[in-house]
Amino acid sequence: MSNISTRDIVKLLRNMATPQCIIKADELERITSPIHSIAFRNLGLDPSDVASILQCITQESNLHSLSFSNNVLLCDEGALVLSKNLPFTINEIGLVNCEISDLGGAAILGWMKKTSNLRMICIEQNNFSEELKLEFRSFMHKNPQVLVVV
Repeated sequence: MSNISTRDIVKLLRNMATPQCIIKADELERITSPIHSIAFRNLGLDPSDVASILQCITQESNLHSLSFSNNVLLCDEGALVLSKNLPFTINEIGLVNCEISDLGGAAILGWMKKTSNLRMICIEQNNFSEELKLEFRSFMHKNPQVLVVV
């Protein structure tokens, strides 16, 4: 699988040693074809876990869809890590219910403005102000090719 170190991601998940992470590691080990989508949903990941996972994914990867939804430990710090390290090849991102507030949400919005590949972002059920939600909606109106669920 090109440009994604699945072996390293599997090792990271196994080191986290939670039942959910071990199940995800087993699932990733069974995949033999190139990976275009990975869901790290509801694994109890924190910002350092996300940073470690993103180190295994390069800007040249074939990965197009990535979800960290329902990882409530991500918060703003995790959103900042994502905004600085997400490959611009990603065209779908899930960050539902990650306890992100305006600081992290604004950083993700900044990443969105830099990429031309984004087609969908699901970022609802976070702690955004109405003003930031309006900014996300404004982005969607200016970029109708991108579905923004906020």
